[in-house]
Amino acid sequence: MRKVDVKGYFRKGNWVRPHTRRGPRRRTLGAIAIVLGGSVALGSGGTAAFEGASAHNPKPRSSQTAKSPIEVELRAVARWRSRGYQVEVKEHSQLGACDTTAYGDVKRFFRAHPCRSLHRFMADLRKPRGGNVVVAVSTVDMPDVDSADAFKDLVDIHGTGNVLELPKEFRAYRKVTFTGHRYRSWQDDNLVTNVQAEPVVGAKLGLFTITEILNLAA
Repeated sequence: MRKVDVKGYFRKGNWVRPHTRRGPRRRTLGAIAIVLGGSVALGSGGTAAFEGASAHNPKPRSSQTAKSPIEVELRAVARWRSRGYQVEVKEHSQLGACDTTAYGDVKRFFRAHPCRSLHRFMADLRKPRGGNVVVAVSTVDMPDVDSADAFKDLVDIHGTGNVLELPKEFRAYRKVTFTGHRYRSWQDDNLVTNVQAEPVVGAKLGLFTITEILNLAA
């Protein structure tokens, strides 16, 4: 308990000698949460996150951050299925080199900044009474955060190249051509993932469906 030094003073005509006393009690996290109208979540590190209390202090994403490239795939598939999509993973690969499976400026980037590993998979998504969508996902594991930042900045610029999608490298699949226009990327520390989605030829899908698929992957 914190103590406070009190100087001598007169109280009702009597002299009170200098002394120390207990300081005011600090509000507990629960009391603060009630005042702010938020809720408290204590993590293993003992930090508190307030939902709805401050837009400048969002909850940490540590519990949501993927730790490995394969985990990126497992989480994406789980999210798609939770929204009612039938998901069939057609192909996947795990490689140690990125420059041999990339093109454009991205290929030249990997020659100067080798990655640690590359994980790719391709999936076929379908909803009842809905069309089919082919999704190509690649997760690059860079040696450090700085090189991951540099790669993401480059690959997010349309026309700079990318990692080859599996259908391009191994075989044509359902006559789908990935244009890079239906695209999203995100970064988890050293991991940089980008996902592309294209409707199967003849399928008529709205922008909402494509956007939902891309967002759920992240």
